[in-house]
Amino acid sequence: MKKILVCDDDDGISEVIKVILEGAGYNVGVLNNGRSIQKKITQFKPNLVLLDLWMPGIDGKEITKILKKNKNFSKIPIIVVSALNDTRKIALDCGADDFLSKPFEMNSLLFMVKKYTS
Repeated sequence: MKKILVCDDDDGISEVIKVILEGAGYNVGVLNNGRSIQKKITQFKPNLVLLDLWMPGIDGKEITKILKKNKNFSKIPIIVVSALNDTRKIALDCGADDFLSKPFEMNSLLFMVKKYTS
C-alpha cells in the first residue's frame, strides 16, 4: 500500500484529502506544521508528500528546499497544493515535482497522486 503524507495547517482540507485518498486505497499520514516534517517522513516513510505552501513554523517553500537537499528524502516526490495565484511558479522555483491549485477536483487529486506513486 502506497503511503501519502499530507502537510496542511487547515485540518478541514487535510481531512478531506485523507478521506479521498484512503477511499482510493492509500495509507495517509497527516501533519499540520512544518517543524516536525523530517521526523514524520523518517517514521512514516511516504511515497509522496502533498504540501501546502502556508505552513506554520516553516513554510512549504522552505520545507521543499530542505527535503530536496537531503539525500535521504530527495527522491520523494513533492506536490505543492495551494490557493496562491502563482502556485505553479513557486512550486517549480523551490524544487517541487508538481503542483495542484486549490480548490481542486477530486479526480485531479487522484490523477496526480497516481502519477507519482505508480
